[in-house]
Amino acid sequence: MLYPWPVACYPMLDEALHIAMDYLELTGQADEYTKVQSQAAREIIARWRAGERHKLRLANYAIVAVENKVTRIPERANPFYPRAS
Repeated sequence: MLYPWPVACYPMLDEALHIAMDYLELTGQADEYTKVQSQAAREIIARWRAGERHKLRLANYAIVAVENKVTRIPERANPFYPRAS
């Protein structure tokens, strides 16, 4: 399904979002899929409007934007090293 972009239909935007969402799903950061997808899409469109036209860079900006908002560290049952506080 294509994302409803607020600008004319550019396949590159969908490709960048697809790349970003694939990565975020594989790393377990897309639990709330629609929320994460819209956050990634907002970052992609912001960078697109700023002049970025490379789909991998757009995807990377989206991934970084989501990762900076999602700051959870997976808990392990018995961590080898204690967590630094």
